[in-house]
Amino acid sequence: MRRAILGEGQANVTIERSRFVGYALPGATPEVAEEALERIRAAHPQASHCCFGYRAGPGQERQSDDGEPQGTGGLPLLETLRRREIDAGVLCVVRYYGGRKLGRPGLYRAYLGSGVAALDAARCGDLTPGTRYAAEVAHLERLPLLRAVASAAGSILTEEFAERVRVVFWLPQGKVPGDLLLQAPAAGRAVALGDETRAIADQEGGGPA
Repeated sequence: MRRAILGEGQANVTIERSRFVGYALPGATPEVAEEALERIRAAHPQASHCCFGYRAGPGQERQSDDGEPQGTGGLPLLETLRRREIDAGVLCVVRYYGGRKLGRPGLYRAYLGSGVAALDAARCGDLTPGTRYAAEVAHLERLPLLRAVASAAGSILTEEFAERVRVVFWLPQGKVPGDLLLQAPAAGRAVALGDETRAIADQEGGGPA
């Protein structure tokens, strides 16, 4: 099962008077990931370095040491995302230099530890393939449909109220509207809108994978 960062995590680590501020951030696309990084840079204009690694979909990976020795900043952050099988997310660590050099092994450990701590504090979830559907139902049929979708581990995406209610919902792979008929006969009139992978949040935060 592949995973995504859904909610931000942060960690502060001090090593040999250098302060490392780690961030785990959502990044479903490269554009979202880059916007998140710009926000962090803007929040830390006096920082010595802002190293990062991100994965933002199939084949979309990037990392930067931002002036630190090659392979000591961005690489451990990107490797952490790979090990945790995070397919959509950003790890960024900001460093405020404290006056003492840490050496390549020390830098690697500092960025790795800060990134792992931030990821452990983040809210993560599994990326689950599924399909979006739309159904127009009578108002009295709405609640049974909502309950049926929830019981199938699906999600209600939108509702539009008029003479009838147009409900757009998502069901995980292996579930189809026909499975809901016993609870909500209106599900039999649902029309598929297209496949969509969604992130299903963990019950209690990200935690180690």
